[in-house]
Amino acid sequence: MWRKLVLVGVMAVIAKMSMAKETITVGLVAHGEAQEAIAAWQPILDDLAKATGANVKAVAAKSYAEILNGLKSGEIQVARLGNKVALEAVETAQCDVFGQLVLKGGVDTYSSVLISRKDSGLNNLEQVLQQKGRYRYGSGDLKSTSGFLIPQYYAFLKNNIIMEQHFKSVRFGNHQDNFLALAKGEVDIAANNTDDLAKFAKKFPTEFKNVKVIWQSDAFNFDPLVMRKNMPADLKKSVAQFFLTYASNKQFPDSAAKLLAADNLAGFKTMSNRELKRIAEVELFYAQFRTMLDSSLSLAEKQKQEKAYYRRHELLIGLLGGPR
Repeated sequence: MWRKLVLVGVMAVIAKMSMAKETITVGLVAHGEAQEAIAAWQPILDDLAKATGANVKAVAAKSYAEILNGLKSGEIQVARLGNKVALEAVETAQCDVFGQLVLKGGVDTYSSVLISRKDSGLNNLEQVLQQKGRYRYGSGDLKSTSGFLIPQYYAFLKNNIIMEQHFKSVRFGNHQDNFLALAKGEVDIAANNTDDLAKFAKKFPTEFKNVKVIWQSDAFNFDPLVMRKNMPADLKKSVAQFFLTYASNKQFPDSAAKLLAADNLAGFKTMSNRELKRIAEVELFYAQFRTMLDSSLSLAEKQKQEKAYYRRHELLIGLLGGPR
């Protein structure tokens, strides 16, 4: 009997050790350099490891697609994303939104901007729209909310402009790459956002002095946190609790300094799939306008694509909790 008890005890210890060695890979989309993003977030992720008892590692990429593919394959379990790619993660990568980043001062929104050099002679969006074929444009990643979706829809398509047909040239990059390309004179106009622009003012003060904002969008939710649905329930609960209480958790008295150093953050707050509905609407409107303005498509092809957009939109709304 005692041997059986010993065996049961050993098995329990092994099981506990196995649980403790659960690995969480956190994906970060780098708005600057990938290694900078990992280094900035590492102190927070070290605390995540302490709180959950799991091994925690980070991967960062300039490409949203790389992080999304990691979520789809299961190589990444938790990620900080933009709204557009978070919606895609819910749709295609078996993920749920559970939190949102909050900036210093409790700010939980930011805006997309278009920037130009102060010596460009450009002062507003209207000037850009009136001069087809003259300017070189630096666009954000195709999956970026502030760098692509928001300016594409609100600045260009709503003004009957298709980016590729209007600009002299278009190059794609992350926010830092586009900022520096503009500063170096490699593009004339570039997409960015209010949060990253504030960071670049400190990081690249000389370049920032020569840059100005010529258009700014309405505010939208700051970056969501997503988690894969198939993570163990207890681990999912621990991860969510860690992030949502981190700023006030007495177990981590230096959390405020770590958050500030990571991304000028104040903490994290609860967010759900439902709060991506606004982005789902913009995606639908973007697709509709793009199709309507595409002269290479026949009327039948346009009607076919529009039906597909509506089907996708209905599916998305269902995934996000329904119309109400």
